[in-house]
Amino acid sequence: MDKNKMVDSTSGTSKLALLRQNRGIKKTDVDIGKAIDGFAASIDDKIMTEEISRNSAIVNLIIDSSGSMEGTAEAISQEINGFASRQAVKVYATKLSLTVFNDYSSTLFSKLNVRQFTPISPWVCGGGTNINDAIFTAIFPILKTDANHKLHLIITDGYNGRSKHTEEEVRQLITRRISGGDHVFLLFNTEGESDSAKAYAQELGINPNNAVNFDRQGDGIKIIFQTIEDLLDGLRTKGAVPADWAKTITAHTANPFGIKARETKYLT
Repeated sequence: MDKNKMVDSTSGTSKLALLRQNRGIKKTDVDIGKAIDGFAASIDDKIMTEEISRNSAIVNLIIDSSGSMEGTAEAISQEINGFASRQAVKVYATKLSLTVFNDYSSTLFSKLNVRQFTPISPWVCGGGTNINDAIFTAIFPILKTDANHKLHLIITDGYNGRSKHTEEEVRQLITRRISGGDHVFLLFNTEGESDSAKAYAQELGINPNNAVNFDRQGDGIKIIFQTIEDLLDGLRTKGAVPADWAKTITAHTANPFGIKARETKYLT
C-alpha cells in the first residue's frame, strides 16, 4: 500500500476523508502533501488551515435549572463532560459556553476551548424560569466569537417567568442572530403537549423546524447530546443542519424506555 495515500487499512477510508467527516483524526496523522480523499489529489497546509477554520464552532448551552428540572442536572453535566472530551480530540476547534438559569442566570463558563475543559459537577436546581433574561445573558458575550458555526441550544421544561427582558426583545435578538448565520434550537420538555416546542419556538423567534419536545427519562439526556454532535457533524461536512436532526429525540419521546442511545465510538 502506498503510505502517501494515508489510508486507514481497516476501512479503506483516507484520513483526510475522515477529517472531513469530523472524525477524531489529528492534523499530525495526515500527510499534508500527499493525502488523498478521492476528490482532491493533494492538500497543503493552507487548505488544511482553511478547512479547520471553516469548521470551527461554538456550542452555547442555555439550560433550565428551575425547581422542575430537579434530577436532570447530574445527567446533563455528565453528558457535557463526555461531549467536551470527545470534541477535544477532533482536529477542528470547538468552544463551549454554559449558562444555567432559574430566577437568575449564571454563566458557568464562556467561550471555553474544549481542549482546556475540566469536568464539571451538577448544579443545584430551584426557583423559577426566567428564560428571556438567560437568553440575553448567554448570547451577548459570544456575538464576536471567532467561530464559523454558532449553535445556541435552549433546554427547558417551562415558559418564561419574571424576566426583565420581554418576549419581543428576545424575538428581535434571536432573529438578528439567525440572520447573521447562527443556529438556534429549542429542546422543550412538557408532558402531554406534543407540539408545544414548535409553538413556543415561534413565540421566541426560533424556526419551528429547530424545535423538538424531549423526554428526560431513560436515555433522553444522552440522546440530546448525541444529537448535538450530529448537528456539528452535519454543519462541518455538509454546511447545513440535517433535515432529520431531531428524529432520535422524537422517537425517544414517543417511547422513552424503548429507544436507547447509540453506542458511539470515536477514533483518537
